Amino acid sequence: MLLQKRTVFLAVALSGMLWLGGCGKQEKEQITSIEQLNDPAYTIGVPEGGAGMYMAEKYLPEAKQKTFSGNSSGYLAISQGKLDGFVYDRVMMEFAIASGLEGVELLEENLGESVDVAVGISPKSQIDNLEDKVNRFLAEARAEGRLDDMYERWVSRAEGTMPEIPVPKAPDCKLKVGTTGMVQPFSYYEGTTLTGYDVELIYRFAAWLNAEVEIKIYDYDGIIAAAQAGDIDCIMANLNATEERRRHIAFSDCVYPSETAVMIRSGQGSGMFLEKGFWAGLEDSFRSTFVVEGRWRLILQGLGVTILISVFSGFFGLCLGFGICMLRRTGYRSMRLLGAVFVRVIQGMPIVVLLMILYYGIFGSVDISEVLAAVIGFSINFAAYSSEMMRAGIETVDKGQSEAALAMGYTKRQTFFKIVFPQAAGNFIPVLKGEFISMVKMTSVVGYIAVQDLTKVSDIIRSRTMEAFFPLIVTAVIYFAVANVMTAALSFAEKKAAPKRSKRCVKGVCM
Repeated sequence: MLLQKRTVFLAVALSGMLWLGGCGKQEKEQITSIEQLNDPAYTIGVPEGGAGMYMAEKYLPEAKQKTFSGNSSGYLAISQGKLDGFVYDRVMMEFAIASGLEGVELLEENLGESVDVAVGISPKSQIDNLEDKVNRFLAEARAEGRLDDMYERWVSRAEGTMPEIPVPKAPDCKLKVGTTGMVQPFSYYEGTTLTGYDVELIYRFAAWLNAEVEIKIYDYDGIIAAAQAGDIDCIMANLNATEERRRHIAFSDCVYPSETAVMIRSGQGSGMFLEKGFWAGLEDSFRSTFVVEGRWRLILQGLGVTILISVFSGFFGLCLGFGICMLRRTGYRSMRLLGAVFVRVIQGMPIVVLLMILYYGIFGSVDISEVLAAVIGFSINFAAYSSEMMRAGIETVDKGQSEAALAMGYTKRQTFFKIVFPQAAGNFIPVLKGEFISMVKMTSVVGYIAVQDLTKVSDIIRSRTMEAFFPLIVTAVIYFAVANVMTAALSFAEKKAAPKRSKRCVKGVCM
């Protein structure tokens, strides 16, 4: 009887959830024009800060808008029916469909007027008159027909290959350029090699300038901040010169015009796994993620960066955390207050904000490695939490043991390191393991400061394969494996620190 009541209750609850999910929804007509989307009943996706956002606000003000930081996420939302339209650059959406994105199509008409794609110029560049030099280079390249040839090869025919461009043997300066690596055909990866229209433009400008070139990879939501901070001299990343962006950085003359289009769901194709069958779809996803263009090398590189940041951040974070813990145990009130303020400030700050303050603010004028900046940021964050765990563990040790050790002739230093701290370690290490694993997973945000870790590499691969399922599952599995290996290592350290806690068996009797 009880089982029947529970079954009825679950059925009613499920029906209610389905009814609530369907409330407010209505059957929509097949979308055939842009004007049709200018209605509160429709939801459109727009790129964060890009021309598509401003075009949608201007020409589709009545529609509901959802903002996406990357174009790949918008494509997938459309193909899965989560959006009615996605507003973006026509050329890049055409390439996405040609690359295998199923179940979508583009409306024939463009949205609004064309927008200039230009080179973003940092206001803090160390290269004198950089904007003027970029404009002179573009004028010469256009007069020679170089820009038209590049556009024809990379965009119109989609047959671009990186030409041999001479590297300056005695460079006059160093040119740091920001790009995205995720927008075919302008800046994308073939295997582990960065290529595309913008990449060729970067190397041609560096040769014209007689400069050594360094390319840094950013998301669109971080690349403007990098230019503002002076971390890069300029941006070549199919960047729309919108009015909002012109308020923050300068732009060169137009490189080429960009047309904004609207992607809609075609209703054809139900996704790879359903169309081809689960196992066939899984095999295709495996090939496109790992085998094609040797993308497994890119994943290994990203994994190496993630492990490097995690291990060094854990080590230095523990050392700094121990120092802060000792600072808060001193007899000086000012020192204790300083340690407490540090812990509270860091604990109350999102790690992404801390990383960006360090990289674009504190180290903005310093040529520092992105990986080193990430290690510093995560070490500080980990130190704040580990210091509190150490302090709590130390306070659990009975003070009588310290008094007894001092009475036996031990010094304060010997008492702490031989009596108190080993017992405290056995108390705080189990909690510390969980915090360390959380820190490993939090390293997935380092892409905000141009670090190509495992998560960033997954985004790069998704931008080429136009699939979300398999690259994300692979990323999750790798993080799971790394977390478990590191947990095992910490468990081993825990047993070494507190051997009496582990079970011992003597003549068949376990204690």
